[in-house]
Amino acid sequence: MASLEPLMTVNVTLQMIPLGNTPAGTRLDVPFTGTATSDRWEGELPVDGVDYVTVGKGGIANLDIRARMGEGEDVVSYAASGRMGPEGILEAFTFQTASEKFADLNTAVAVAVGTQEKNKLTLEVFELKR
Repeated sequence: MASLEPLMTVNVTLQMIPLGNTPAGTRLDVPFTGTATSDRWEGELPVDGVDYVTVGKGGIANLDIRARMGEGEDVVSYAASGRMGPEGILEAFTFQTASEKFADLNTAVAVAVGTQEKNKLTLEVFELKR
């Protein structure tokens, strides 16, 4: 049976850049910077990326995230997609890296639950395990 194991906590600061109304809904680009912490590594890893957000007529936001964490040779790229609504933020992650230190993330799939308060976002990320 599958289970979820804690992977990391991501804390970022968001910058909202409204692009306007599109046929799909209101579009925002949301660059972010912050840190990722985990029992898998020491200290904090820097995180930066962009969330391409489209808010539909019903107020539900579709999230399309491209980001990276780490530095030097130990950089991990990740892609996530999800939804944000009245109940909070839900996302699904995949990862790519050339780093030996983080090579296990190349086959990982993770899910996250998040909260946003003003321009601060916190995600609790869990790896899906068999």
